[in-house]
Order: sequence, then C-alpha cells, then structure tokens
Amino acid sequence: MNIGHIIVPGDAPRELWSAERGEGVTASEALAVARGGLKARQAIAERKMNGSKFHGNAYTRAGQAREAVLLDEALDHLPGVEPNSALWAAAENPLHRATPDGIGTDEDGNLVVVEVKSHAFGWEHDTIPADHRAQLQWQMHVVGADYALYAFEVRDEDDQPPAAGATWIRVERDEEMIEWLVDRAGAFISWRNDGCPEVDDLPDGLATALDEWAPIKRELEALSKREKAAAAALKKAAADMPHVERFGTVGMGEAGGFQISVAEIVSIDEEAWKDDAPAEHAAIQKARADIAIAEAAAKRRYPKITRRPSLRFQEVSDAR
Repeated sequence: MNIGHIIVPGDAPRELWSAERGEGVTASEALAVARGGLKARQAIAERKMNGSKFHGNAYTRAGQAREAVLLDEALDHLPGVEPNSALWAAAENPLHRATPDGIGTDEDGNLVVVEVKSHAFGWEHDTIPADHRAQLQWQMHVVGADYALYAFEVRDEDDQPPAAGATWIRVERDEEMIEWLVDRAGAFISWRNDGCPEVDDLPDGLATALDEWAPIKRELEALSKREKAAAAALKKAAADMPHVERFGTVGMGEAGGFQISVAEIVSIDEEAWKDDAPAEHAAIQKARADIAIAEAAAKRRYPKITRRPSLRFQEVSDAR
C-alpha cells in the first residue's frame, strides 16, 4: 500500500489547517459522506465552505484534555507511537485527508495509526461505534497504515478517568469498507464540484424504480400523518368508556369498528426489592454489573454481525 504524505504540518497556523481540511474529505466525515442523504451532504458542503459553527463545549474540551494522557498510555501498547497534529493526504488522492491522534510503528515495522476517545459519564458503547470504525479505516487508507489502535475511556460521575485505564482494541484494515468509503468520497467530491445538484445522475433502472416508488411513498407518509391524528382523536374520544384504561373497549360504527386492547407488563419494583431485602438486591446488582462487563468484553472478542437493510424516503425542495 502507498504511504500518504503530510499536507499541513502540525505547527502550521490553525487557519491554514482548517482551510486545507475543508478542501477534502476527512476521517471524521467519512461515514456521513458515505451514508448521508442530500441534506447531510448539503450540511457538510456548507461547513466546508463557511467553516463549522461548533467550536467545542465542556465535554469536548475535557476529552481533548485527556488525549495527551491517553497517547502516553498508548506507549504501553505501541512503544513507537508519536502524537500527531499534522494533516495527512492519501497518496492516491490528495483530497482524502486525515489527522490521526497518533502514528507509530510496531516491532515488526508495521505502520499504525492511533485514535483515542475520552467520553463523559453515561456513554454506553462497549464496542467501536460505526462512525469511529469508519474513521479508523479512513485514517489507515490516508496514511497507508497496516492496522490501527483504538482506545476509549468513560469518565465517572466526578469526571475522573477509569482506574484501570482505557480499553484498547486493535483494528485490522477492512479493504471492502475502505473501497466503499473511497467510492462514496469520490461521489461526494464530484457532486460538490458539479455545484451540489439536488438530483443525482442515477443508472436508468434505478432511476425508473425510484420514480415509481417516490410518489407512492410520499402519498403514504401523508396518509400516515392523517391516520395518526385521527387515531389520537379516537383514543381521546374513547377515554371515558367504562374501565377502558385497564381492560380496553370495542365499538362498531357504520364506517367500521375499532378495538382498544391493554397489555399488562410485569416488571421488578427495584425500590421495593431494595427496601425489603437490601443485601439480596445488592448481590443481584453486582451480578448484573459483572455480567454486563463480561458480555461487553465477549462482544469485542467474538463479534457476530447481522446486517438488515432499511429504506428511507428523502424529500427534495422542488419535489414534483
């Protein structure tokens, strides 16, 4: 694989880094560019043209403050890692750009990109989120790395890092994902160069199928909104029927009938259990936590991926 090159050094003015970053497709945008519909593409193009209006908050600043510490921790896993603030460009296409948190080589001479994430209390992912996985693959593509090291930590309620350190995961190159990201990035760049048209140049068969589906879907969504409003009115009108809240009710009219049914779901009253048997409840809570930690680790070691396609409708501003 071809090694990328630095297009903006780490010590360059921030304005230059931001301007050059906006020219290309970056790792943090890779998945949004690949999956995004028209509105997402327009938003990305607008940010690139006018600059991002988001300049960080308390959570992002706390995460950035932890970055250097996590990169120090990376030395335990990859002694040759160096922090990186330079903007890299891919050898195959200089508009493919990335700024990994760290870059290094392992003892076998493999080139490695390092990405570290520090999250506020309440962050619940126990595997690599889809946008982070795409970010890593894009970084490997741009830099020409053999694999990546990904680390994440979740700070506690007092905003303190975990005592055991971050979770470190080795991520191999996924050539199929890289090929897809590269293809979609190329489509985005071409779309932007063409003036961001609202209508794509689709293959004939796909265009015909879309022309048949879109009007039907539009009509169905309008009917669905009307049905939801009518259903809400019907439930409100039936609210005064005897015992409807517990047992539901039925009725028949000249236009058709309705049936409101009520399902009872039994769950555990945790507070009552805790008050009545505190030691027993505490033991179960610990067991739940231990199981959750074990399952999270197992999910990382033995991932089983299931893919389910979904179809969503996108409206255009001049829809006909």
